[in-house]
Amino acid sequence: MNLNTIIEGCKRQDSKCQEALVKQYAPILLRLCNRYLYDEHLAYDAMQDCFINVFKYINGYKEEGKFEAWIKRIAVNCSLNVRKKMSGSINIEEIEYTNDVPTFVPDFAAKFSTEDLLLLIERLPKSAAIVFNMYVVEGYSHKEIAEALDIKESSSRSQLTRARTKMIEMINDCKESEKIRMDKIRIQYQ
Repeated sequence: MNLNTIIEGCKRQDSKCQEALVKQYAPILLRLCNRYLYDEHLAYDAMQDCFINVFKYINGYKEEGKFEAWIKRIAVNCSLNVRKKMSGSINIEEIEYTNDVPTFVPDFAAKFSTEDLLLLIERLPKSAAIVFNMYVVEGYSHKEIAEALDIKESSSRSQLTRARTKMIEMINDCKESEKIRMDKIRIQYQ
């Protein structure tokens, strides 16, 4: 079944099409939700909420944009709602935005796999990781992030700068570790 057939079937509440949609998108959405919640059980709950909302609002889906972007946006919102329920709010600390922090990404970063980069994102402070995911991975604007997280746009920018700076530090640390490892290998085979 192609995606358009599945979507049309979901609009008619066809259970086979709904099941096909879940099978196609569950792995993608579960990974996405886990990037915001850092807990597999909570991510699963957010993913379930996402599918409930998708089936509830699928008639409102306009085929102007990509379906995957639409469903991912719902998953992000559901993940943020689960975070709010668990902690009462999403704590994004207010830090002053500075534009003078270098955010040059080292060439070495090109050697990282997607999984490696996701592991680095998980090591970021939680508030910086949320903003980084929303801005860099999901393509939200600072205004949209501010509205979704109930923070100032400047806080979104500062958290993104904080995340980028920390990512660069971690990438450079990995580069240094790799250099040391390669030096040991060279010495061993001389």
